[in-house]
Amino acid sequence: MKLHNLSLLLLFQFCLGSLGQTPLTQVLDSLQSTWDQSKNYKAEFKQTVYSKKLHSKDETRGTIFVSKPGKIRWEIPTQRMVQILNGNRLTQIKENRRRKTTVVDIYKDVSKSVDLKSLAFLAGTASFKETYQSSLGAEDTEKIELKFTLKSSPNESYLAEIDKKSYFLRALTTDAADSKVRIEFTKTELNTEVDPNLFEYKPKPKDIVHENP
Repeated sequence: MKLHNLSLLLLFQFCLGSLGQTPLTQVLDSLQSTWDQSKNYKAEFKQTVYSKKLHSKDETRGTIFVSKPGKIRWEIPTQRMVQILNGNRLTQIKENRRRKTTVVDIYKDVSKSVDLKSLAFLAGTASFKETYQSSLGAEDTEKIELKFTLKSSPNESYLAEIDKKSYFLRALTTDAADSKVRIEFTKTELNTEVDPNLFEYKPKPKDIVHENP
């Protein structure tokens, strides 16, 4: 009799938990609607890279500007560095105050050496339902976790944290064989005024420019 009552109690708790979780379709539809309406955004970011081989952790903080599709600018004050991704073209601008020089590395097609799928997620315009297999993760009063797996590449997956108020991205985690990368976003501004020139590099006379394939 006691076991029977316990089974009923567990079943009741399971049903309550299921009822309390937001349906996957509702989450995806709300996220897609917000994502489609957001033509650009700006946010403070913290990127944490965990090295599985070295058992180390490296953190970077700064500001990110995104203009869809395919344009991202990272400003990292502590490293005196700016990175601009415009399509497959990556420009890295690093200031050396001691030598009073600016070194610029331009990669005409960075996709040859770097996997851009996660960056395409941040600055893309894809349909989540058509592009990814999705499943719900943990949920609390502030956020919902979504696991996205690329239909075209089943080994490629991301864990996204979605803000329950805005239904916009709070964090994105990618997990590879040798490293795990988590990017957290705060103070996010959607459809803010973003200068198109932020995604272009205009050489200065004293810049040291290296052009790479």
